[in-house]
Amino acid sequence: MDTEKMKMPTFDLAGKVAIVTGGTKGLGYGIVMQFAAHGAKVVITSRHQDDCDRVAEEVKAMGAEAAGIATDVQNIEQIQNLVDKTAEMFGSVDIMVNNAGVAITKKILDTSEKEYNTVLDSNLKSVYFGSQIAAKQMIKQGNGGKIINMCSIGGIKGNNGVASYGASKAGAINLTKSLAWELARYGITVNAICPGYVITELNRESLVGTPFGEKQLKNIPLRRFGTVEEIANLTLFLASDCCNMIDGEFIVADMGATLGGNV
Repeated sequence: MDTEKMKMPTFDLAGKVAIVTGGTKGLGYGIVMQFAAHGAKVVITSRHQDDCDRVAEEVKAMGAEAAGIATDVQNIEQIQNLVDKTAEMFGSVDIMVNNAGVAITKKILDTSEKEYNTVLDSNLKSVYFGSQIAAKQMIKQGNGGKIINMCSIGGIKGNNGVASYGASKAGAINLTKSLAWELARYGITVNAICPGYVITELNRESLVGTPFGEKQLKNIPLRRFGTVEEIANLTLFLASDCCNMIDGEFIVADMGATLGGNV
């Protein structure tokens, strides 16, 4: 091997167009900012246009290009509109991050069909059709692409009170593998990230300095929670040329929480 001729991969996303669902807060917001910082044109979605516009303006203030498109990811027509408008505005869709999702904390015996459908539609149906519609656009473009699904360690181990959430994330993990098989011929890679507990503005009060948080830390070998920045960095890695040979995988990022099995 002639090391002098080796091309070093980079995290540069210049010229790439990325859609990040659920991109106005939490993990999605961190991913949007990391992608923009590395040159991507970013389309931000949530159900509220004012939130999308606010984050888009933050990205533009950084000197990057962005747009906000309000989208209910449970609605296939709205997902189609999202992808169509992105391609119309920026010329392509190169990276699709299916990040939006919800969780309802209820025991199986107390969960209604409506609550079940809300979780499954938000966390699994949206990934299925978000990936499908984005992939069709990528295939039309002929340059391959990256699809990244935000899953959870809840999809690889049982948990008390979040069965519908765990089922939806387990389905999304398996879906990631099936998508990878079917889309590989088009140069599209599909991977998933399975975070453990990550501190966000939504869960900070329940996790930091609370009995519940301290109990969770005892099951985490690294004795700490993850950060939004760490998940954003991992998503950037999957979206970049640094991992073009990784396909159909789910990367567990949980500070070692699942090392002991179903803890």
